[in-house]
Amino acid sequence: MPDGEVERLYRAFVEADPATAIRVVEQVRSSGVAQAELFDALYVPALAMLGDAWARRAIDELAFTQAAVVAEQVSSFVMPPLVRPDTGVGVVLGVMHRDHHSVMKNVVAGALKEAGYRVFDLGVDVRASDFLERVEETGARVVVAFAEMLATARAVAGVRDLLDAEGRADVVLLVCGGPFAADASLARSVGANGVVSSAQGALDVLDRVRRDLLQREAS
Repeated sequence: MPDGEVERLYRAFVEADPATAIRVVEQVRSSGVAQAELFDALYVPALAMLGDAWARRAIDELAFTQAAVVAEQVSSFVMPPLVRPDTGVGVVLGVMHRDHHSVMKNVVAGALKEAGYRVFDLGVDVRASDFLERVEETGARVVVAFAEMLATARAVAGVRDLLDAEGRADVVLLVCGGPFAADASLARSVGANGVVSSAQGALDVLDRVRRDLLQREAS
């Protein structure tokens, strides 16, 4: 990876400059970095810088939101050309109602798709009932709910309540976001089965979930 390219991509995100962001991606690709490596080597580190800047309040709400839009526009340029074999596991994910912080959702969604998971992305501002509806439509076994505000993080409890009420207590509920990272007890209080804090963390957790599901089905 050429020196400074991750920083340049991060700056293009923050400056809401999609043309420069795409140019950075193309320059990195032309330097010899394979398409299959762009996501992990360039895009994810730049998004991690963005998330860190938001957590430290180095950028404000408007800058973060605009950067997230640019990051989403660029995502198609960094995705690997082929996905791995289908794992057979469906994952419904989305950002909770009244929350529009999509950066981490996009990172995790991209990583899971690359790994062969069947990803059903509901986007942002998602109500608890929408998660349940998509689970019933697709037969997904995992839900990942994202929240970057305390109020929306607490609202994840509504997702678990609906799943349990409809006889879907078997669905694995994972959570992701700053409030869950800051307070380990919060995930338990909303009925989550686990917390993910990064794309690799999501892959690690989903790999364990997939193995558990296969063992249950075999027994």
